[in-house]
Amino acid sequence: MPRNKRVAARTYGKPAPRQAKVSTAQADMRSRLERMTSNFDELVAWSIRGRADLDEAARKAFGASVRYYIRVITIGVLLRWFVVEPRYIPSQSMAPTFAPGDQIAIEKISTLYRRPERNDVVLFRPPEAAVEIMERNERTAARRRGQQPRDPRSARKPEVFVKRVVAGPGDVVEVRDGAVFVNGLPLDDSNFVGGNRPAYELGPLAVPPGQLFVLGDNRNRSFDSHVWGFVPRDNIVGHVILRYWPPERFGLIEH
Repeated sequence: MPRNKRVAARTYGKPAPRQAKVSTAQADMRSRLERMTSNFDELVAWSIRGRADLDEAARKAFGASVRYYIRVITIGVLLRWFVVEPRYIPSQSMAPTFAPGDQIAIEKISTLYRRPERNDVVLFRPPEAAVEIMERNERTAARRRGQQPRDPRSARKPEVFVKRVVAGPGDVVEVRDGAVFVNGLPLDDSNFVGGNRPAYELGPLAVPPGQLFVLGDNRNRSFDSHVWGFVPRDNIVGHVILRYWPPERFGLIEH
């Protein structure tokens, strides 16, 4: 199987506001489906307009085929946008859970009704603090190479990160003595990090409302909350639920 080239990762909060978000998202999805469906016949008519050489039966068969493929493509696009999204792992930051090149499936629907919980592996858009650090590092590297730093607005930014949720709003996080503590208790993370114990110290830090504290399972080789701080909960794109490649590592993701 060729390597996927697509971009390379509940108890918190009050549930009431999320209900409105669910209704709005469902109404938006229904509206998109209705608009796409209403355009099928027009699209088919346009596709066969120049096929005057076909008899009536052939024209109907051709139109049915076009209609079928349009529906298949539409369903595939909707699944990609709203339900499940494939991604790949580009680095060692989530080892040993993921290795570079692993291909994973991201489930998006649950973000409409479920808050990320501790130990969830999530895909999210990097916060502004992380983007600013990456841009600064890129400018520094460019100067060391004797190159002109690029305009920050055109700098490459990773589209998403994959990390594990360690703490949510109201939790207090501290890293010391090679362990992560949440609310004064050591985090039970031995199944995730193996021997990758943190060699740094941090905190204690209180997680603000609407924010999450996330870490890579490879504690000392991950660009995560211990570097740039908290990630807004609204930046969460979805939950990582499955590794489907390579075949020998196929399986559901432990949370």
